[in-house]
Formats: sequence, structure tokens, C-alpha cells
Amino acid sequence: MPSLYNNRKKRHKDDNPVFDSQLFKLIIFASSVIVFSIILMSFLVYFITEKEAVYKLKTKDLEFIAESISSKIDERIERAKETASVLAHDPMIIQWVKGYEKDEQLEKAVFEKIHHLAFDYDYSNSFVVSNLTGNYWDENGNKIDTMSENDPDDSWFYETISMGKPESVSVDYNEERKNTFAFINALIGDVQNPIGVTGVGLSLISISEEFQNFKYGDEGNLWLIDDQGTIYLSDDILHNGKNIEPYISKATTEKILQQFNYGIQILEYTNKNKGRIDLICFPLQSTNLKLLVEIPRFETVSFLNRIKWNTIIASSLIIIAIILLFYFISVKLANPYKRALEMNEQLELKVKERTKELSEKNRAIIDSIDYAKRIQESILPLDRQLHDLWNDYFLLWKPRDIVGGDFYWSKSFSKEQYLIAVGDCTGHGVPGALMSMLAISILNQIVDDATKDNPGLILQKLNQVIKETLNQQSNNGATDDGLDLGLCYIERGQKAIFSGAKCSLYIAKNGEVSIINGEKKSIGYRKTVNHYVYSNQVIPLQEGQCFYMSTDGFFDQNGGPKNYSFGKKRFLELIHMYHPSPLNEQKCMFEQELTLYMGDEAQRDDITVIAFRP
Repeated sequence: MPSLYNNRKKRHKDDNPVFDSQLFKLIIFASSVIVFSIILMSFLVYFITEKEAVYKLKTKDLEFIAESISSKIDERIERAKETASVLAHDPMIIQWVKGYEKDEQLEKAVFEKIHHLAFDYDYSNSFVVSNLTGNYWDENGNKIDTMSENDPDDSWFYETISMGKPESVSVDYNEERKNTFAFINALIGDVQNPIGVTGVGLSLISISEEFQNFKYGDEGNLWLIDDQGTIYLSDDILHNGKNIEPYISKATTEKILQQFNYGIQILEYTNKNKGRIDLICFPLQSTNLKLLVEIPRFETVSFLNRIKWNTIIASSLIIIAIILLFYFISVKLANPYKRALEMNEQLELKVKERTKELSEKNRAIIDSIDYAKRIQESILPLDRQLHDLWNDYFLLWKPRDIVGGDFYWSKSFSKEQYLIAVGDCTGHGVPGALMSMLAISILNQIVDDATKDNPGLILQKLNQVIKETLNQQSNNGATDDGLDLGLCYIERGQKAIFSGAKCSLYIAKNGEVSIINGEKKSIGYRKTVNHYVYSNQVIPLQEGQCFYMSTDGFFDQNGGPKNYSFGKKRFLELIHMYHPSPLNEQKCMFEQELTLYMGDEAQRDDITVIAFRP
């Protein structure tokens, strides 16, 4: 029996593919090839990426960073040079210096001007120095020195005079203030025989602080140096005023200073703490200084470390997954899995095709609606047209969809006479927009000087033309569309005439709100007879009045704790509460109150509110 049992166990083991030595060898071989390929590919990608990152840094990034920083410094100095030139050519300063600074009236004006430039345009100081008297005047009108050729501190003045340049720039680091200043000197009068020097002083310490924003990583540095290696500006304020040699290699320092006038230099050297360093030496356009930007190589390629570890993790997971996949494919799922994959791919293909088709249709619909929106907005009054009518007004126009049936309309006959209307057409979206454009077009045709002061007659004509246009004179037509409209004629300083079709005019003054109701019949519908008469109501205009017209979208918006409509009562409370405020502020208040009331509810209808002081 033991022998029979052992034989059966052996046959079972031989029949099981898991124990098939050939299959096991195949899995090991395939897995080894894949592992080797992944490792080789990862190393190749890593080294190629590292090489390309360093190449990009040297050919583009370093120069871009240096150029960005230098342009900021150059822009400030160029602006200061323009300011100094303006002072040097100022007739008032020239006349005052030529008069040996004796004209007190001119003196007061000159000091006021240079004081204004110094403090209003963020310069550290401004000055005027006369070549005729040697007097040095600062921006506060104080004579702080008399120039002397024997005084070494005054050598800058005589060097500026002798150079014969209209403007010159001198950059100096002040050890006491721990600050770097650029002094822009401009010759007054003829540059060959100047009568003095004027200019401004500019602090560059703020640029030193901005250097932090341009640093590439945490270990890099930025310096502004002269041809002796003196540091005038640095991202590390402790470096200012020192020499560059302790911070970079001696050989690199010598190379930079020897080739200081050779333009852009891109170098690299090795630092014992930071490893390989890439450095650019970039000249400024406005001065004889150069900008040094150094970036440690390990910071340039630091992003590759994350890629490396992610690749190792991903590769490990892929290898494990492949081994498991080989096992299941070889043992159990070869044919069923293949069929499932094919069916899944076919299903995904169909889903993608259907999704693409629906997406294209949806995009076409949205494009059409957007185009309809542009057309609708093009026929509505422009903001400048409304500004021409009133200095104080607000317009709240919020279609429920991209386009809608609400509209506003105006027509001016003179500076003192105009019509303003608010309308609500049947429907929302594109159908409502089409109705609104039809109504505006008809209004533009039927309104003229003869009917301007008779809004009721205009509404009557509009009713007739819409019914004729849409074939709604009888009860057998295919459509029954129309609109509600409020129309107000204004004659400034005299009167207002209002007529409405299911629209009202609200007038607020001194804490009181009155309502001028329109007729209860809409315009254009089958139930409104062709010759229905819309009455006019005359309102004398008074100082302090504020007029409001609104469609029913504002009133009908649901919300609040019980999800009721906003209602006319709340609308009147808003007018009563806010009408003393400027109308541009009222708009924000109306929108805020409506938004709070709506809560999470969607907009139910198109909303239009217009308010103005006639």
C-alpha cells in the first residue's frame, strides 16, 4: 500500500503543470530577460536624462536665470538714468545753476522737484552740484559740501565732468549701511563744458532680497561683482562687500577676472562640499558689473532620485506581476483570459467610439449655443450706451442657460429723451433667445419720434406685429409665444411715461417705494386681442428718485428654508433697504441677497433687473 500511494502521488505531481520543470525554467528565463531589460533601460534612461538636464542647464536655464535677474537691475538703473537726464535738461535747473543759485524762487522750485523725485519714485536721494560754485545740494535743499579738487571724496565729481558723457553710473557698497547704491550722474548743460552735475541715488538692497526668488535650489548662490571680484549684491546679505574668491575656486576666480570683459562665460568647477558646480558669468548692460549664478550639479539632477526610486518600485511590482501572470496563463487562464481580453477590448473600443460621438455632438451643440450667445449680446445695448444715459445705474442680466429669453433695450432721441425697456420672452435657452432677438428687432422698427412718448402705443404695435409674424391671429396656429415687457419713456427733468405688459415700475425715494403696475395682458399671445390697448401712466420726475424694472425671474426664484419663491414682497424690501446706496453697490447687495436665498437651489428662470436714477 505505501508503494501504491507513493506512485499515485508521484503521478499527480508529474501531471500538475506547476511542477513541470520545463515550465519553471521557461518562467525563470523569461523573468530574467525582463528584469535585465528593465534594469538596462532604467540605467540608460537615467544617464540620458541626467546628461540632457545638465546640457539644458548650461545652454538655456543658466543664461535665462542670469538674464532675468540682470534685466531687473538694468531696468531700474535705466529708469534712474532717464530720471537723471530729465533733471539735467530741466530749464529751471539749468537757469538756477547758471545764475549761481541766487534766485530764491527758482531755488524753491528746484528743491521741490528733486525732493519729489527722490521720495515719490523710490530713490534713496537726489542732488544738484554746480560746476560754477562747487556747491553740493541734496534733495532736502541742504548744501552739504563744496567741491574741491584737493578732496579725494570729491574726485567722482571731477571725473564725471571730465568724462564728457551725458549720463554715467557708479555703483558703490556702503559698509556702514550694509547696502549697495547705484548713483546715476547726468551733466547739466553742454556735455563738453557742463555747468554742473545732477542725478539720483538708487538702493539695490531690494534686488538682493529678490535674488531668493531666482535661486535654482537651496545650495546655489548669486553674486554681483566688479572686475576686482568685490561683491556688491548677493542672495546672502552676509556676502555683500566681500571678495568672491572664498566662495568659488581660486582658478575659477582668476579665469573670471582675467576674462571679465569677454561677455558671457559658462564655467564649471568642483567644490569639496557641494561637488560639481555649474556657473555663469553674465554682464550687465547698464554698468561694468557682472552677475554670477552658481548651481550645484546635484540640485540640477535631484529630480532624478525620485524617478530612480519610483522606477525601482515600479519595476519590482512589474516583475512580480509578470511572474504571477505567467503562472496563471500557463496553468489556468490561457484561452479564457485571451477571449476575455478580446471581448474587453471590443467593448472598450465601442465605448470610446460612442463617447467620442457623443462628445462631438455635445461640442457642436455648445458651440452653437455660444454662437447664439454672441449674437444675442451683440444686439443688446452696450455698456457705454447705458453709461451715456445715466451716471448711476446697475444692470443684472443672468440667463438661466448660456442664452435666454430675458432682454433689455434702450433708444435715445436726444440727451434729454430716451426709452428704456425690460422684457421676458417665452421659453429659455436658444428658443427664448430667438424670441428676444425678434422682439428687439421689431422694437427697433416700430419706435420712432412720433411714438417715442407713447409707450402704450408702442406695446400695442409690438403686440400686433408679433402676432402677425408668428401667425398667431387665430387659435389654429402651431405656436403661442409672446413676452412680458415694461417700457418707460424719460424726459429728463420733466416726466416719465410708463406702460407695461405684466411688468411693473418701482419708484423709490426718501424711504418710500411706490409701484406703477402694468396691464395684465402679455404681448403676442393668442389670448391677447390684436387691438388691445396698453395704458400710459405719467410720473413727474423729482430729485432723488430711483427707478427699478425687473422680469419675474427674480421673484420666482425658489429657495429659503421652505423652498418658496423669493416674491415681490422681498424684492420691495430690498429696494426699501438699499435704495439710498449708490446703484453699483446696490447691484452687489441684490446679487448677494438672491444668492443667499437660493442656497443650493439651481437658477429657475432668466433674471433681469435694471435700476437707474432718471
